[in-house]
Amino acid sequence: MDFAPGAGSRHGIGAALVTRQNNQTGQGKGSVSPQTGYFLLVTTWLCWGFSYPATAFALTSVDVWSSRLIVMAAGAVVLLALGRLQGASLAVPRSHWQDLVIAAICNMAVFSVCMTFGVHLLSAGRASVIVYTMPLWASIFAHFLLGERLTRARVAALALGLMGLVALIWQDLSHLRNAPLGAALTLLSAIAFGLGTVWTKRRIWHNDPTVLAGWQLCVGVLPVGLIWGLSGASLSPSSISMESWLALAYLILIANALAYFAWFRVIAAFPATVTGIGAMAVPVVGVLASAWLLDERLGWREAVALLLIISALATNLVSTLRRP
Repeated sequence: MDFAPGAGSRHGIGAALVTRQNNQTGQGKGSVSPQTGYFLLVTTWLCWGFSYPATAFALTSVDVWSSRLIVMAAGAVVLLALGRLQGASLAVPRSHWQDLVIAAICNMAVFSVCMTFGVHLLSAGRASVIVYTMPLWASIFAHFLLGERLTRARVAALALGLMGLVALIWQDLSHLRNAPLGAALTLLSAIAFGLGTVWTKRRIWHNDPTVLAGWQLCVGVLPVGLIWGLSGASLSPSSISMESWLALAYLILIANALAYFAWFRVIAAFPATVTGIGAMAVPVVGVLASAWLLDERLGWREAVALLLIISALATNLVSTLRRP
């Protein structure tokens, strides 16, 4: 994703090469250096990883769809307010709305709705291995839509990461055949997230990434709100426990606002394939955070998964540092 003004006024072969490079690396207004990008990537791991136990705490007194609606709507407001406080314009150029809506439908709407149904039908543990196949789909879409090369190092990192995810919940894979609808919906959420990540990089954006994240969440709120209304779920603030309120606050401010603030800059800093592989660390952080906060037991599968995914991240990092 690139936040520089459009390159329509540039001319010549040199300008064309600069424009192509900017589209693939995310250089320009609002972009960050690779060093800052790595810091923001780790920030995203922590924000989303700790959302696993936070969600468990929130759902003790709030139903799934009410929780999802509150978190996404409030997260959108926080991001747009933050963008305005930074002095960024909230207005999106008319020519950008089509790409923004397509990316938002993939990143926020399809992903959120299908993942929520998938978790409901499969449970969070069984769904997570499918959700985090996202890097595989992002790599495929990036190859065809952005022309990103699938180097040997990236393929190796992708393979190591996927093996780590399988090892993470190997004991649950036998249950997937008992819930084909849940598995299909969760797979669709992973494909949508991969496509949304790549689609965001297709355009040179004029807006601050914070504002883009806020508007994408706004688009995602619409189908979630519709399902919430049709589900007959009710929301009574007085019935929500203090523990759940604190968990919701974390999900709004950290797992949504801060995470998307960081994630959209990560998308700008790195190729889509690299970004996707980097996201594989999230379920590892989630497992470790759940073990700490929810007293969930860690075993040899978690150790093997941690080793494989760290190897994938290291391979990905070395490959990225060697290339301009």
